Amino acid sequence: MPKKIDSLNKKLYGSVTAMLTVTDVKAAADFYQQAFGFAKRGIMNGPDGKPIHAELTLRGTTLMLGPEMPQMGYRAAKTIGASPTSLYLLTENADKVVAKALKLGATPKGSVMDMFWGDRCGTVVDPDGYTWMVATHIAEPTPKEMRQKMKEQMASQQAARAASVS
Repeated sequence: MPKKIDSLNKKLYGSVTAMLTVTDVKAAADFYQQAFGFAKRGIMNGPDGKPIHAELTLRGTTLMLGPEMPQMGYRAAKTIGASPTSLYLLTENADKVVAKALKLGATPKGSVMDMFWGDRCGTVVDPDGYTWMVATHIAEPTPKEMRQKMKEQMASQQAARAASVS
């Protein structure tokens, strides 16, 4: 009797898996492992011996990496000049993870700060041009508290922008 195949492959993947096109599969895999704590599930090399696919995992989430293939329309965010997508990474200590990512070659996009929705977040752009919002959940504000904190945070940011222009 043939073995039943799980058409959703739930053993290895969630409902949605991010696939990032990168300039160097091995370098990107190394960065994500060192900076964000992903574990390497595997790297597949093509006939020329160069990596053509990598799979990394973090707490049940899979991240796939593939090389640029301009002839098929696959280009890294770095090559295009920006990414229309941001990745939201929950961690135990956003400050520590952001600092490590910066030390490993990411560039800062937003300092680590407490956000009105209850997370402490900082934003970095990885060496391949992808934006990562790194967060630690620190509070459970009520909807009323969230609205108030949002007003306060936005007013504070507007005041800081106005002061930097003067």
